[in-house]
Amino acid sequence: MGSGLLWPAAGSAAAHPNRAPKPTVATLKVNWITFHVSSFGPGMDPSSITDFKGFVGVAEVRGKGIAKHPNGRTETLLFDTDMRFMKGVYVAQDGKTYRGTFGFV
Repeated sequence: MGSGLLWPAAGSAAAHPNRAPKPTVATLKVNWITFHVSSFGPGMDPSSITDFKGFVGVAEVRGKGIAKHPNGRTETLLFDTDMRFMKGVYVAQDGKTYRGTFGFV
């Protein structure tokens, strides 16, 4: 693979630091898949990363829609979404402090 704008060839030989944030310790299992996410509400930390200091925006949207099947039959479908964004300073998995913006949909 060649070098690109995101990772120049000069730095490719060295180990890359893991700047990914540490996930929250709160977990939710759905169909044997573990998600690192917490609920939100008064007095609760709505971010989904550990060692984070900054601004978090949260939206929970619920509603319904109508599906139209090829045979003409219609069906009412319910949806429940949890969307968040985080902007601030965090301690990454490499132990260093970084500034970043994250989205959770």
